[in-house]
Amino acid sequence: MQRSLVHISGEESIYFSTSSPYKVSFSLTMVLGSIPGTAQLLAAILALGYAIISIMSKKGSSYPPQVPGLLPWVGPFIDFTFRRSEFIILCEKKYGPVFRLLLGGRGITIVGSSEAVHNVLFSDFRALTNRAQNYEHLSVLGSDSSLLPKLHEIAVREIFPILDRHLSKRNLGKVTPGFAEIVFNTLKRFTGNDQVSLKRSVTQPLYVATNMIVLGSRFSSDTYNDYITFLNSLPNRLSRSPFWSFPSSRALERLRQHISKHLEAADISNSDDTLTASTLKVFKAPGFPRSGGVTLFLALMLALHINIFNISFWLITWLLANPVALAAVRDEIDRAVREDFGSIQTFLAEATPENLESPSFALLHSAILETLRLATMLTGMRLAECDCELKDGERTVQISKGEYVVIFSRAVHHDEASYPGGHKFMADRFMEYKGQGNMVHVPSKTYFPFGAGKHLCKGRFLIIYQLKVLVTIYLSLFDVTPVPQKGSSEWVPPQPSAKSLNVIHPNEDVFVKLRPRFGL
Repeated sequence: MQRSLVHISGEESIYFSTSSPYKVSFSLTMVLGSIPGTAQLLAAILALGYAIISIMSKKGSSYPPQVPGLLPWVGPFIDFTFRRSEFIILCEKKYGPVFRLLLGGRGITIVGSSEAVHNVLFSDFRALTNRAQNYEHLSVLGSDSSLLPKLHEIAVREIFPILDRHLSKRNLGKVTPGFAEIVFNTLKRFTGNDQVSLKRSVTQPLYVATNMIVLGSRFSSDTYNDYITFLNSLPNRLSRSPFWSFPSSRALERLRQHISKHLEAADISNSDDTLTASTLKVFKAPGFPRSGGVTLFLALMLALHINIFNISFWLITWLLANPVALAAVRDEIDRAVREDFGSIQTFLAEATPENLESPSFALLHSAILETLRLATMLTGMRLAECDCELKDGERTVQISKGEYVVIFSRAVHHDEASYPGGHKFMADRFMEYKGQGNMVHVPSKTYFPFGAGKHLCKGRFLIIYQLKVLVTIYLSLFDVTPVPQKGSSEWVPPQPSAKSLNVIHPNEDVFVKLRPRFGL
């Protein structure tokens, strides 16, 4: 591990900035501005004084620039809370890829340059930790705050190593048998409808099949609707916005009840060393708190589904928006299924991770990597446990203890120097890496959809495999035609939601017509 990229200083003072010209101006105006005959003069004096202070502060300001806020201490709290992704993008355009916010008195440094992002991801975990982020997620899922430290420790010391081992490139083939058949059988149910939700038609097969191979056959696929209802409320829950609905709260409660019954009924007395059994052993261990187990199990479900749901949606959507790319990907799939497997039925039986790593799927692989590049918004948040420094080229970013660092991958992935036409979906952008022999490796310092360093995504090989299976079956079974939005004669792809979190999610669904290709 590279640990020299972040310098840890000896001083560990808490960073709570409360002094600013905004605060002084606001207080003096309230006290003196009400005196008859002085209001206009005072306003002019304050305006002049503030202008002088602003000029002087800009002269001596240190890197990175700080985004001003309307009120002292609070900062741009409303914008960051209610339209986080849109706000960060606008700030990046104005202030550059690295900038600082002040929210509730706590500093947040947004890091979006390739070197700074790389250095954060490879930083010493003792300096920049993801503990606070994990606490927040567990809290939103219904955990008692007193259990957060223990659940975090169990996740890091027991769950993560299990996922690392079973979802590694070497062992993934032992986890995935049956996955393709389940996707196929679930997807066939959408045949015969005039139009269907694209979201549902890609996410439900993934949900059912992934739960089956990871959580076990006893976990009911009937939980899909409750899971989606809860998932749709997650951006508001994570931003602490009070606008999630009662249906999502009831859906969460039903999910928790189902998980609780599932864990109670699990029998591990004669279990083997499969991923499902190894995971259940952790939850069934003596002394493991029942409510905490439900929360941690739900967190595992989110890790399995939340990002790939949006990635699969955008992959199909952007292919539909580019008919040339769609035709090329479908031709490659048809040829690979025919020449490498003989038929779609043989593909279902032999769709192992190793077989799908074949150069026969090079364009599909490239389209998946391109979707991950384009759809990844943020790659996590770190909390500074002590004062430290980040190198960003020849400049240094000072991070104070108690400050958050948010990794803004989108800025790196849209950088024209690294990705010409970076805002466009180009299905063949990563074709040059088809011979690398690694399902997720891109020999570039500027590709971070799976993170890097100690916190590299545990399920990165599984995600690539899932997407290859889904798209191969989807485009083999159906000719897909998007339905124009109501009141429009032409279909246009949806825009990303302003509330997007790690991966952008759409502001509306896409409806499609699925015409069977083989008389199903």
